[in-house]
Amino acid sequence: MPTAFIADLPPPDLPPEELVPTGADVTGQWFALTDRGAAVLIAWLEPGTDHSRLPRGFAVWRRFDAEPHWRTALVTRHDPEDAIQEIQVTTGDLTGDGSDDALIFEGVGGSGACGRWSVVDLARVKETYRRDLCDGRIEPGPASSPGLVLTESVYRQGDAHCCPSAIRRTTLIWTGTRWRVMNRTLVEG
Repeated sequence: MPTAFIADLPPPDLPPEELVPTGADVTGQWFALTDRGAAVLIAWLEPGTDHSRLPRGFAVWRRFDAEPHWRTALVTRHDPEDAIQEIQVTTGDLTGDGSDDALIFEGVGGSGACGRWSVVDLARVKETYRRDLCDGRIEPGPASSPGLVLTESVYRQGDAHCCPSAIRRTTLIWTGTRWRVMNRTLVEG
């Protein structure tokens, strides 16, 4: 995995293939602006023998005024046995501090769309939230009300996997030190 890129290029001009391990294919690229400067997030897929279980990863690259201008701030790599099938990222101000964060989904697939959701404060390069979840998803709150919106299926005894009894929607806000439940609703199916 490269750790530095010398040239002082704007984020969209960075060559993505030079920001991932040698031989890896880029699967996604996202941009962010933080109170400490620009950041680029990049996900990759590495070659392997079992196409259902390939090494994957993502990295956060940050821009610096001095050479090398781009440096890795965070690298997360998953081995084949981790069974990660996809990595998706959404960037935006999730905490309401005026600086972009990253909402990261590392999916393991299956009928429940299972995976790990995490939030990374990109200015401080610190994970502030982590949740393993099946039969649900997490999305950014609206721009007028930063936070997270967790939507998950609620199954009661006898429910088939296709047909949950209800949907729970939970809104979380950042207090400056932790995520707190702001609102929770249950919609019966």
